[in-house]
Amino acid sequence: MSADIGMEAKGMESSVMVIRGKHVLMAMLAFFGVIILVNLIFVYFALNTWTGLTTDNAYKEGLQYNETLSARDAQRVLGWQASISVSAAPDGADRLSVILQDRDGRLLSDLSVSGTLKRPTHEGFDESLSLTEQAPGQYAAELTLPLRGNWDLTLSASRADAPPEAIPFEMKTRLWLK
Repeated sequence: MSADIGMEAKGMESSVMVIRGKHVLMAMLAFFGVIILVNLIFVYFALNTWTGLTTDNAYKEGLQYNETLSARDAQRVLGWQASISVSAAPDGADRLSVILQDRDGRLLSDLSVSGTLKRPTHEGFDESLSLTEQAPGQYAAELTLPLRGNWDLTLSASRADAPPEAIPFEMKTRLWLK
C-alpha cells in the first residue's frame, strides 16, 4: 500500500504547473497591455466625441463682459419672468410653451419671442425657434428635434416697438426631453 501512495504522490507532482520566468513575463505584458488598450480607447473617445468648444468667439465675448453684466442688471430691474414647459403635441411632435410675466405677475403680450435649442454635448443639432402668441402672455412653438435628452434653451423676448438700444429679456435653461 505504501508503494501505491508514493505513486499517487509522484503522479500529482508531475501535473503541478511550475511558474517560470516566461509565465511571469507573459502575465505582466498582458496586464499592462490591457491597461494601455483601455487608455487608448479613452483617449480616442475624449478626442473624437466632443470638441469642447462652447462658443465660437470666446475672446470677443470676454471683451464685452462688462456689457453683459450691465444687460443682466437691466434685465433684473425690468423684473420679467418666464415659465417654460414642454409637452407632447397630438401629432407626435413636442410643444414648447412659455408664459411671460412682469414682476407683478401681469402677463406680457405683444412680444417678439425667439430662441435657440442646442445640444450640450453634440454639435450640428442647433434649432432656431420663433414662438407665436397663443393667448395673452402665452407663447408656443412646435419642436421636431432629432434627438431626445438634454437641450440648452436660450430664450429672448422684446417688445416689437422697442428701440434698437433696448436690452431684450433673455433666459437660459436646460430642458430634458424624454
